[in-house]
Amino acid sequence: MKIGILTFQASHNCGSMLQAFALQYVIANKFHHECELINYANNVSRNMYGFFDHRINRASIKRNFNTLFHLRTFKESFREYEDFSNKHLVLSQGDYRTGKELSEIASKYDMIIAGGDQVWNVCCADAGKEFYLNFTHDVRKVAYSPSLGGTNILKKADDLNVYKQLLSEFEHLSVREPHGKMWLEELSGREVKIIADPTLLLSPEEWCKALPVPEISGKFIFNYAFYYDRFETNRIIHKISEETGMPVYTIDLKSHAIHHLDKYGIKRYKYTGPLAFLGLMQNASLVLTQSFHGTLFSSLFNRPFWSYNWIGMHNPDDDRATAILEQMGLPDRYQMIDDLKANDEILRPIDFAPVNKRIEDMRACAMDYLADCFK
Repeated sequence: MKIGILTFQASHNCGSMLQAFALQYVIANKFHHECELINYANNVSRNMYGFFDHRINRASIKRNFNTLFHLRTFKESFREYEDFSNKHLVLSQGDYRTGKELSEIASKYDMIIAGGDQVWNVCCADAGKEFYLNFTHDVRKVAYSPSLGGTNILKKADDLNVYKQLLSEFEHLSVREPHGKMWLEELSGREVKIIADPTLLLSPEEWCKALPVPEISGKFIFNYAFYYDRFETNRIIHKISEETGMPVYTIDLKSHAIHHLDKYGIKRYKYTGPLAFLGLMQNASLVLTQSFHGTLFSSLFNRPFWSYNWIGMHNPDDDRATAILEQMGLPDRYQMIDDLKANDEILRPIDFAPVNKRIEDMRACAMDYLADCFK
């Protein structure tokens, strides 16, 4: 069987690229199907991850100024994500950016899989109905662990009847989080399974065998976040670094330059991209993260971590951070950053034995789901 995967493989985001790699790798190497990532990115995505923002608004002007002012850093970051894509992702031939182009190549596949990541978030700027596979009605369709993010499709979709029809065309429906399951089941009238993110399909040993994960020596803290512009957060992280005696690294080269994170003692790791992310995750003495994949890989690699947010930023519809912690049996690891103190509590160890058992069970369930899809 020839299988195409439609996901955010072109996003310059570690979680996006690693989940794309994992799903393609597992289908090809464990289920032995011909499989590739459909090389698609719409114009919004290309604008988001290109050098310059071509929109006309205040935010784009600010971003373009930052790009020009830190051009060398932006080029370095762009190159390392593109290098990972070129060396490690199995991409289809062609470079597609419209639904019409996707409709023209759909028939080359026996099955198309939508997912994972936030491809079913109807408010995600670089998503769209093409990720619900609206461009074909003749190919077998499967959903593998897409996320709706913090967006309730029942409230935010432009036309629920269109989405209901598209969901009815899927042979197998799954989703990543409980809120997404609840919303999609109400919309579709079908059972929707919660299935593990593709990155959990590989064990730590398999990740290190499949990719050249770098070894990083010494004790350090890895801060992997969405936002780096909040003074209070940077101040707290600086204090944690000082009182634990460990340096803090980030791989967000652009944010490090724009927000001058060095003045908070936050160091720029020498590389960025998915391989640097895996190396820092595997070797960190402590991880501080706002990211779903930051939490997931901390748990997978058995690294002490805290998933943090701050008052006013938490969206009750968005269960990405809390759901993965519930699945891991670690709900107490979600904290407001202002409540984290640089004391013995910050380094409190985690008993990973039950966590690893939960991960094994989630992986087995996911593999069974894929096996059913390929029957």
